[in-house]
Amino acid sequence: MPIRVVASLLLVATLAAAQCPQVHIFGARETTVPPGFGTAGPVVSSIMSAFPGSTSEAIVYPACGGQASCGSVSYASSATQGVAAVANQVNSFNSRCPTTVLVLVGYSQGGQIMDDAYCGGGDTNEGITNTAIPISAAAQKKIAAAIFMGDPRHIPGLSYNVGTCQASGFAPRPAGFQCPFASNIQSYCDAMDPFCCNGSNAATHQGYAVEYGSVALTFVRNKVNAALAGGGSTTTATTPPSNPTGGGGTVQEFGQCGGQGWTGGTACVAPFTCQELNAFFFQCL
Repeated sequence: MPIRVVASLLLVATLAAAQCPQVHIFGARETTVPPGFGTAGPVVSSIMSAFPGSTSEAIVYPACGGQASCGSVSYASSATQGVAAVANQVNSFNSRCPTTVLVLVGYSQGGQIMDDAYCGGGDTNEGITNTAIPISAAAQKKIAAAIFMGDPRHIPGLSYNVGTCQASGFAPRPAGFQCPFASNIQSYCDAMDPFCCNGSNAATHQGYAVEYGSVALTFVRNKVNAALAGGGSTTTATTPPSNPTGGGGTVQEFGQCGGQGWTGGTACVAPFTCQELNAFFFQCL
């Protein structure tokens, strides 16, 4: 290949890399909400504000459950298309900007498709039998944090669960499942939610961006800063809880260690301590 052509190609690649942000956020909306971020919007916006110059994009999928308002696409078809869309958009962006740190934010059905795309394992609830992770290995390495809110795939006992729910959602993961990227995830679900849990209050399902928005931002900020620093920790101490309890030190960094209704572990592994982020959520930081 002529030297002049090689030089031109290198220049194009350099210019493309220069236009890539340090951080890029993908957001997926809930069922029947018009295209965009939906209720995940405030969370996406807060992350963008925390990292000036970051960019974002909404996952393009039906977000439907059979309603005429969204084209009468069945929930299973919508979720299947959504998982493929997450993989395609994440992989495409990563191929263009391979050094950019990525964040996933999904709400309700949007959380389900992010969960399926990032964690794999298939989703027989929606007819997805392939258990492989559809996001490329290269892109997986650049995902610093994933936020699932009101995810119907919720099951109790997962290390990344946050909230009061101790039951399963309407499209649960099989018993014993654990995402291979568990340390990068927080999944928010409260007991009264009828979609990610077995409650009866739909308003609970719509409230996570407000209830846990600051908690999610703290988690994402810490994970992204660590990724940008090449793995170094940038955790900042917050006000200690007024009622910390002792234990065997089993809760990992960023895990939940207390809060109203919390019945899990309360002692953090060294050197982390249990910090109160709000009345509902204490975290090992």
